Amino acid sequence: MTRRLALAWLALIALAALAADLLASDRAIVARTDAGLTWRPAARGDALRARLGPDGWAVWPPIVADPIAVRTDGELVILAAPSARHRLGTDDRGRDVAARLIHGARTSAALGAGAAGLATLLGLGLALGIALGPGRLRSPALALCDAVASAPALLVTLAAAALVGHRGLVALAVLIAVPRGADTARLIAAQLTAELAAPYVVAARGLGASPARVLVRHALPAVWPALAIAAALTAATAVLSEAALSFLGLGPPPPTPSWGELLAQATQHELRWWLSVPAGLAATLTAAALFALALAPPRASR
Repeated sequence: MTRRLALAWLALIALAALAADLLASDRAIVARTDAGLTWRPAARGDALRARLGPDGWAVWPPIVADPIAVRTDGELVILAAPSARHRLGTDDRGRDVAARLIHGARTSAALGAGAAGLATLLGLGLALGIALGPGRLRSPALALCDAVASAPALLVTLAAAALVGHRGLVALAVLIAVPRGADTARLIAAQLTAELAAPYVVAARGLGASPARVLVRHALPAVWPALAIAAALTAATAVLSEAALSFLGLGPPPPTPSWGELLAQATQHELRWWLSVPAGLAATLTAAALFALALAPPRASR
């Protein structure tokens, strides 16, 4: 996947995550009733239609379906194949798969961004402590980071999720961020140590530059590219980990929409393709786009 395709796909996922409520919901975007013009009215679906009156109108999302609630009135159609009413069919509770797929993008985006941010802060903090701290503590700290980072991240996350038992997005982000943060720390610490020993940094110190100025003006700018790469890899790991954890029943708690939850439903219901293929493609392409950005060769300076 090229850099442009990766950026385009990630922009599409970000847009779906931000505008999920405007793309798939049973709440109107804007409605005009006897009470006047209302943005995102509280009344939903048929209840709002009954209140519109002869002169009222409403602008609905492209997919008019609640991604979370299970229908309690009317006909409940479960595991229905794609149709004009449900473009990607329904799941085992009669919910619209397309709506849950779009809202699942919000779950994956939030988890990826949260894990990447936590791992970056943790890794940078540890790296600064290792590079600037006492030399006698450097080797033990690096050994500890190596030990944490060398463990298979997915297995560690699975074991920790099973032991902790808490399945919220914040807990999952922390579980994913800790081993990735250790990996980031050893990478950034090595770069900071080498950068602080560079001749131009030594010369800056000799000219009277303070340690803070040396760090901010010379050392940190040199590690930003590596830090961005580590963040992209962490986000990709988070997307795949969420799919794997949800597949095993350890992901975000129901009824939170997620791609992994759709994959888990597919395995329970004869691998219905409308449950497995869209969610699997979404998770795979998102992770591939993040890996492509992380591993893309740097652009040549002009």
